[in-house]
Amino acid sequence: MPSATDYAYDVFLSHSSKDKAIVRPLAERLRADGVRVWFDEWTILPGDNIPAKIEDGLERSRVLVFCMSANAFGSDWATLESQTFRFRDPLNKEQRFLPLRLDEAPVKGSLAQFLYLVWPGDDSFERLLRALLPKAPSQLPNEAQLPDTVEQLIISGHTKSVRNAVFAADGRHALSGSDDRTLRLWDTQTGQCLRVLEGHIDEVQSVAFAADGRHALSGSEDRTLRLWDTETGQCLRVLEGHTDRIRSVAFAADSSHALSGSDDTTLRLWNTQTGQCLRVLEGHMDWVRSVAFATGSHHALSGSDDRTLRLWDTQTGQCLRVFEGHTDRIRSVAFAADGRRALSGSDDRTLRLWDTQTGQCLRVLEGHMDWVRSVAFAADGRRALSGSDDLTMRQW
Repeated sequence: MPSATDYAYDVFLSHSSKDKAIVRPLAERLRADGVRVWFDEWTILPGDNIPAKIEDGLERSRVLVFCMSANAFGSDWATLESQTFRFRDPLNKEQRFLPLRLDEAPVKGSLAQFLYLVWPGDDSFERLLRALLPKAPSQLPNEAQLPDTVEQLIISGHTKSVRNAVFAADGRHALSGSDDRTLRLWDTQTGQCLRVLEGHIDEVQSVAFAADGRHALSGSEDRTLRLWDTETGQCLRVLEGHTDRIRSVAFAADSSHALSGSDDTTLRLWNTQTGQCLRVLEGHMDWVRSVAFATGSHHALSGSDDRTLRLWDTQTGQCLRVFEGHTDRIRSVAFAADGRRALSGSDDRTLRLWDTQTGQCLRVLEGHMDWVRSVAFAADGRRALSGSDDLTMRQW
């Protein structure tokens, strides 16, 4: 049987379109707890071939959750039932098929033989989560069990410094942006450069993958963002409006919107389908070095050389909160999966943990001996990583 890491998604949520309002909160909650969710709203973009995208999602998902309801057993029944066949063996030994009951409609046909969960239900979410997350080993290996060496794959091709690198959701591809003005798409298993994306006329400062793994975004010192089709290498759209270099880019969860932060002290919210700048977010007094979207939310975070973080409502453009405490420029910001906490890393050599709802600094993490350039949360929200000019990473 393939391992969990062989799949791009932990779960495919099969549901009637009429049940969207019930299934969407489930999808968001699963994603917040670290489950890789295939949910049509997040993956199928305007212009996509819908049956092809669904087929691809089914092929790349480890478990199918079939949302049973009166709507599902109605006009959508034939289509939804057909999605379940590849996941069902007679005894469901591999637990790749999980029925989830949304209402009191009688369970139809052969589905009656399977034990189902109820959503919403008292403990159904926890039981579902345990079934979907990859099983952890019974114990962590001790030092004696670890290999003597750490495997590494050296990937080369850029002709100048690499500014930014990110994994696609499938883990099999990565994207890098460089001072040589190009992006490169890589096969992470072989180290092969699959494609060189050219078009920027100055250094590429930041890159980001969309949730579908096919589309990517880049921000450059040439003051533009570019939207790319990584399968063809084609630049689909040039997003213009910033008046200085773009330091950071981020996709919203639905991939139809993106955010950029610039040395012109502003953030811009973009419609990636049209290239239109929907909103300019103003308030910072110096360069904006880092931007991040909250998972499943229209809230965003920015960090600036003005030593503050700002929490934004991207739908209105309103600055909801200013976070103060750092004594030097802020280089990196990150949301926890629940969106209620955030991390920042600064040239003052500290990280700060924030309550995004109150603006309170919950904790100052000290130990680095030089600038903190990068911060990231683990999926469980209890651990974080930081990278520093002191040549170390620290896990907190």
